[in-house]
Amino acid sequence: MFISITFPVADFRNLHPDNAGRLDRPAWGRADPQAKFARGFGSIHTRTKSGNGFVGENYYADCDNLVRYPGQYFLTPIPSINRPILAYPFYRRFYFDGQMSGRFELGFRLNEGSIYELEEMNGALEYSASSIARELLESYLRVELSDGRKFTQPFSKAMDALRDGWLLSSTKNSALHSFDIETVGSSYVGVGRPFVFIRAGVETRLANERQMRNLLEHDDLRLFITRSGVHEQHFDTAVTPSKLSLDQETAKERLARLFYTQIRALAFAHSFYLRQISSGKISGPKSLEPAVQSLLDRLAGLAPLEDRRDDELTCDELRKILERTDVDPGRLALEIEAQVKPSWLRQHIGGFFGYFDRKADIAVGAAASAATTQLLSSGP
Repeated sequence: MFISITFPVADFRNLHPDNAGRLDRPAWGRADPQAKFARGFGSIHTRTKSGNGFVGENYYADCDNLVRYPGQYFLTPIPSINRPILAYPFYRRFYFDGQMSGRFELGFRLNEGSIYELEEMNGALEYSASSIARELLESYLRVELSDGRKFTQPFSKAMDALRDGWLLSSTKNSALHSFDIETVGSSYVGVGRPFVFIRAGVETRLANERQMRNLLEHDDLRLFITRSGVHEQHFDTAVTPSKLSLDQETAKERLARLFYTQIRALAFAHSFYLRQISSGKISGPKSLEPAVQSLLDRLAGLAPLEDRRDDELTCDELRKILERTDVDPGRLALEIEAQVKPSWLRQHIGGFFGYFDRKADIAVGAAASAATTQLLSSGP
């Protein structure tokens, strides 16, 4: 079973004079990042050279220097037996589109040896996706910033620490004193609450969830969303139950995972922008359509792993699916904008007891779900 925890990132420093000191390199969003290292994060990799982890975009920065794990993560994912299974980390990455949207993505796998051993001892077992998501989000990680600060806190509360990590990594040294991190960060840069994506292979059959909503249910692809129950988040976990093994992700499964993850991060970025505009913290026009088009272009141009014929065929099929799919980036952008736009109450009353922040999370999740359903249901 593959699990990713994703923190969406919004960055609108390009609306600030002098970009609030944001570095030009790495040149995020371009074909060549023009850098081999992201300060305070780690090395920059092209995914053509490494098969470690599930594929994302064509390059990313490791976050091994920023995100540390203080211990091992043992989960109890099977409701019928009280047996912990190790969820081992196998990547920590940062992506940014060069425009306004990025994400921290942390990947885990359940220990396959334990899965097979438990099935041999107990027969067919069912795993709870919501329990897995909840246990991981309530587990602790450590964020070590390049200015010496260290934060040990649950995944579900690491947003501000990760925001400061991105600001320190992407701001010129000479500008760190001119542009106060807290002031710039609270106005122009935001990191949203984490959401979880799970792909369950045929080895890990899933239990029925009490609270779930099907997004897609085709012969070759099923995708549903459920709730972890952490911080009363609404549908913060997306799940693909596959008929194939963990290492046999199909083109449609990959497209569903990548598109849902990226469109949810993009919807958060636009929601953050609209809320900052309505509260008077930033100003300036920002269209969502170019970012949506860029996202689709990145998915269509995903480079296969070197010397991996199966991955080359999967990437080619993914590109063909996108070519056949009738998705208008402009219309999709307008639909997302309409869904995440702050209400009159939000503009005039503010985030009373966090109620409106939760409403914004619901809107972002709904926008991502609707867009993914539209994308994968509109082909021939």
